[in-house]
Amino acid sequence: MSQIYIRRCPACETENAPEVMRCVCGTLLSGVDLMEKREQTEPAIEIQQAVASAAELICSYEDCEQSNPPGSELCLYCNRPLIKEGAAATPDSSEIHSLLSLPQALRERYKILHHLPTLGAEAELLLVQENASAIQRVAKIYRHGIHGKSEVRERLKAVPAEHCVVVLEAGVSDGHAYELMEYCALGSLRQFAQNKKIDAAMLESIVRELATAIASVHKAGLIHRDLKPENILLRTLQPLDLILTDFGISSVLDATQRLTGTARTLPYASPESLSGVIDAKADYWALGMIVLELALGQHPFAGLSEAVILHHLTTRELELNAVADTYLRKLLRGLLLRDPKKRWGDEQIMRWLARDASLPDAVETMAMGGFREPYHLGQYLCHTREQLAVALTRNWDDGVRDISNAQLLAWFRDVQKDQNAVRVLLDMRQDKKLSVDVQLLRIILHLAPGIPPVWRGETIELPAILSYANRSLKGEEAASNWLNQLYNYGVLETYADAGNKEVASIVQKWQHCCKQIQQAWQEAFGLMKDYASKQLPGEYTNVDKLMYGLETDDSAPLHKLHARVLALAYDERWPERLRKRLVIAYAGLKAYCPWLSVLGEIEQMPVASLLVLEAMLPEAQKAVERQQKAEAWQRTSDQDAAVAMKQEVMRSIKAIRVAATDSLLPASAADNLYAALDEYYALLEKLRASASTELAWQDARKAALRVEHLAAKISRLLDKLAARRMENQGWIGEEMQIFVVIALVGVPLFLRLINFYWIPALIIAVAIWRFLPNFLTMRKIRELAEQL
Repeated sequence: MSQIYIRRCPACETENAPEVMRCVCGTLLSGVDLMEKREQTEPAIEIQQAVASAAELICSYEDCEQSNPPGSELCLYCNRPLIKEGAAATPDSSEIHSLLSLPQALRERYKILHHLPTLGAEAELLLVQENASAIQRVAKIYRHGIHGKSEVRERLKAVPAEHCVVVLEAGVSDGHAYELMEYCALGSLRQFAQNKKIDAAMLESIVRELATAIASVHKAGLIHRDLKPENILLRTLQPLDLILTDFGISSVLDATQRLTGTARTLPYASPESLSGVIDAKADYWALGMIVLELALGQHPFAGLSEAVILHHLTTRELELNAVADTYLRKLLRGLLLRDPKKRWGDEQIMRWLARDASLPDAVETMAMGGFREPYHLGQYLCHTREQLAVALTRNWDDGVRDISNAQLLAWFRDVQKDQNAVRVLLDMRQDKKLSVDVQLLRIILHLAPGIPPVWRGETIELPAILSYANRSLKGEEAASNWLNQLYNYGVLETYADAGNKEVASIVQKWQHCCKQIQQAWQEAFGLMKDYASKQLPGEYTNVDKLMYGLETDDSAPLHKLHARVLALAYDERWPERLRKRLVIAYAGLKAYCPWLSVLGEIEQMPVASLLVLEAMLPEAQKAVERQQKAEAWQRTSDQDAAVAMKQEVMRSIKAIRVAATDSLLPASAADNLYAALDEYYALLEKLRASASTELAWQDARKAALRVEHLAAKISRLLDKLAARRMENQGWIGEEMQIFVVIALVGVPLFLRLINFYWIPALIIAVAIWRFLPNFLTMRKIRELAEQL
């Protein structure tokens, strides 16, 4: 089954064919995207059939005769009643009552008198009467699901009551939003001026009233966008008191210009609003068209089709020679300048009303011819540079393709013959590093320098940028990439260079914070790098780094920080929340990050340093892990060393036991015992010098200390044995041996002593006296060694 595409009306939700540019309810559909047709329920089909079966209304005036949608009371093209007086009867109130009932919140207090004519597709206007006081009011009942703009309502409260209709009550009841407003019995300026010649004095009073009202609306931060005689009500005639009403499509005036949908009422739409670009000066153009209509007695576009009006507004200036009053023509020339920057505003109007002779005449400076041939882009037919610029912003991908395949260049060169645009496009093509998106942005600003900031089809005014920043903070990678593109491509700088002051303010804050971050990063990263360059225990030397000089990037990771930069710049509470998070995050890391104390306390750090600390948190955590690994390696190494030390202690104790239990008669055996004792005491000294509290070291110390007293006794006995051996050297020397031989042989031989046995006895007694203690000492040493 083939797909069917439609345009769904945003006001009444009627489904229209793709080629239909205006809904039956009167809403323009040129800015509505195509969507796939959905299956409809039977009630919706019945409604469409009822609409389709309704007869179209043809304007009865010979100079118009345009087709209007069913239910219209005023012609959409000439703004005159569709039924001439006496041509048909007006439906009675009972019929109207059956069409719409009041919401529950108003039903018990008010009754409907009759329906008020309106072109609005969003709401119905009813004249109601309060049951208790019989005071008449106007009830505006929005269609189901439609609500007025809350921000517009809030700002309307700042407009003085003498300049706009008073809203007495507003709310939602039975699924319908409603507003209860004052009723002006004198009707609208359209009704007042119909079939009537307005004199110069009255025109001047009307200009004064409307200029003051428009200025008060702008001061409240609003653009009315739909000024026309039907939306201007008369409170009183003597004195003249005009007020504005119907702010349904008003825009909030937060920037110099805005991209919006096309104007609701074409005959009063300014030329720039046709392409979707609008600012406060659009209301002054509408004022000029109203004054021109009042001065001429009919609208200058009366009887013209929409296509003709569009062509007229985009290609030529208005003809004012039919206005006889030269001073009034001066005002109209100022109000109807096609360039909104040169168009008169409140200041010039007040000077005109004051008859200021120094007020210069307005001169039209904008070229009138438009393009030689329109440029087709998507659903847009562009007649002027501004229209083409807006179409390119709304069809960004098509614009990128037209630049990439040189179609736009060929059109400017061969069709439009605009050498300046051709030079811009050729210069950009020569720059191979320039992104096609940036090329498109530059040609858009070349065509319309004052266009509201847009990037890749999306607005980049401050609320939109902060919205992307918020999404990026929530972890959306696409939003982070979008912000990074915006910064790296210098998109905002391009608009700032074109004269956009609001964007220039964003650029200043953004870049200033980024520069501070770069400086803070260099300082913090340098400290951390110096600390990280020290080789910790258990780490291996990076040979590749030594040989090839591999270095890490030491620039701040701005691509990850743009959302936080914007949060710091535009959210006063965000820095303190970040500061609290960092205090908690770094609380357990300070012991491992000595560079942190050099940077200062987190509680006193500037906001740029806070972002740097947050960005460096992963590196700080890596440094902690590195330090902890080094400490773990050191603990393991210490434990291994302690185990090895204990083994050495046990080996030395065993060596003492072996050396002490062996025969100590040879001098070398005593030397071996001395060597074993020396080794033991050296190990004991090392153990005492170690301050480690590890269990393995404690075990090694216990093993060594357990035999320390025995080793000390053995050492003392060994010293005693060595001393006696030293003393005995004289007793077993050569002289003593000669003496013993003489005593044993010579004495009995020469002296012929009969009883000489006392001599050997004496010698044996001396030997026992000198050597028996040694044997006893060696036996004690052996006994102590056996206890080891």
